[in-house]
Parts: sequence; C-alpha cells; structure tokens
Amino acid sequence: MVCSKLSGRFLKVRAKVSGFVIAKVEKRNTPEQVIVTKKRNTILPTALPNLLNAFQTYMSGVTYSGQNAPSSGIILTTPSGQQITLSFPSSPTISATSNSAILSFTVRDITVSSYTATSEELITTSAGYNIPIATASLSVTKNSDEILTITWVITISISTSGDISYIPTPTPQEGGAGACAGCGSGCLYCANSSANSEFPNGCSTCTPVGITSQYSQENVVTTQLFTDMFYNTYSAGSSNLFTQVTGTTLIIYILYCSAYFVAGAGAGTGDFVSYNPNYEGYPMTCYTADTVANPAYLQVYMPTETATYMGVQVEYTT
Repeated sequence: MVCSKLSGRFLKVRAKVSGFVIAKVEKRNTPEQVIVTKKRNTILPTALPNLLNAFQTYMSGVTYSGQNAPSSGIILTTPSGQQITLSFPSSPTISATSNSAILSFTVRDITVSSYTATSEELITTSAGYNIPIATASLSVTKNSDEILTITWVITISISTSGDISYIPTPTPQEGGAGACAGCGSGCLYCANSSANSEFPNGCSTCTPVGITSQYSQENVVTTQLFTDMFYNTYSAGSSNLFTQVTGTTLIIYILYCSAYFVAGAGAGTGDFVSYNPNYEGYPMTCYTADTVANPAYLQVYMPTETATYMGVQVEYTT
C-alpha cells in the first residue's frame, strides 16, 4: 500500500521527543554526602528512524535495517576515550501525565573504580536490536569510595487532534474483544470484503474488553504506543500491511473492516483486531495474533464505511 494512494480517515497525533540526564554521586559510607548534576540530552538524528524501523519489525515483520550496537545501557566516555558500559539492571520506569509519556532508565556503578566521564550515550533495546538514542555532555567524577547513579529521562510530549484523545496509561491496558466463541481460521465479516484476507483468524461472538469497553465509540492512543517503541523485548512479527513509515511519520491502519480497529502487542509481537458489536445481530471479531491486544496502543472507531482506510498517523519530532 503506497501512502499517496491511500484514501482514508487518519487521526493525527504529534509526538515530540526530548530528555535529560541526572547523575548522583554519593559517598559509600556517608550517603548524606550527595552531589547531583543534571543536563539536557541531544536526540540522535538516527534515533527516531531506527526506532520506527524496529517498531515495524515487531508489528509488521519488516526487516530491521538500522543501527545495532553491541549492547544496551548507558555508555560513559572518559577524557582519554575509554568507554565504560553501565547495563540496565531492569526495564525502564514508565510514567505519564495528561499530555506525555515518560521513560526513566537508571544504572548504578557500585564498584571501587575511579574515573571522570565527560560524555554519555543512551542505547536502548527494541525488537532485539540495541539502538543508540541520545547523547549528553555531562561531566561527572566517581572516586573509589563513591557510588554513581545515572538516570536518563526520555519524555514524549503528545498532542492530538479533536478527533482522537491521548489517555495516560502508566500501566498497560488491554483492548479488543474477549470471551470469544466460534473462532477459526479466516475472517468472513469485513464490510470491505477485500479486507478479509488481511486477518488470518475470526470469531463469531466476543465482548469488548479494556479500552474498547471503557472508551466505547471513542478514538484513543495510549502511553504504550510511545514507550514500547523506545524499549521492548518483542521479536519480529508476521508479515502484514498494517504499518507504514515515511521518514519519522508512522501510520497504523487497515482497509476498512468494521467499527473498531485496535492495534497493540500480543504474544511478543504486533497484534491487530477488528471488532464489530453487531454483525447481522451478533458481535464478531477478526484478528492477527489474539482477539485482545495487551498492551493496546490505539483504538479507532468508525461505525460506517465512510473511507477506504482507517487508522492513526503519528508524526515524531525532536
């Protein structure tokens, strides 16, 4: 599907990416002696294209062609050029406000090493690839009797049109339809019959769950659409035509099938669901991986076929 040939309803979202680094140095035996420094980062020009490339890899089976560093973490560089890799001990912390999605990556060096770092680089993991995201020029010195903690905060500021809303979900939310019956191979329920081949599975009865139940007849995007792109442990998905990337603009869409379109992750890869609460008197669902996406990234509601395609367009900037 070529973007210039699309005829559809695309709800527009803008996402501006920024961030900063906080370094905390504390004496090992006297933790009340703490030095905290902070500096803004620079988002690398390759970061967003590579992240979108990786997003398509796990959502739509596209072959990743961007950078792949040897490891993820925060890389410190000393004045002599020595590099020190501090690996992430756990996944980033996710938080959200009414108009933002926030990831906080934290590393600690509790060794007796001594060094001065003059620059830092953030490398995160997406679809199995280690992608350089941002750099900073924060000067920090760690002595042998000190512990260094670095927190790198990435903020995605989100603005939407009047037709779609952003709902902050620091905890992943599901979406789609559950408690299904009459499931089998193939989809026979799409309003546009040529859309049936896009879905390998279908169910004759289901009930709405998660955001599809809570935000009935609404268009929404969730925090996880943005945070999952920056860090995830997903693998490559099956080949499909539900996503498209041009530069730093992402479109997630389908050939019109039924009233609800939900996109998200499921079983470690992308998941796409089309749900109709009333198909010839019964609810129906067509899907790729599962009838329920968890986390759900977005929901588009279009009760009648007023356009050939329906979906969400996200424009990323720095």
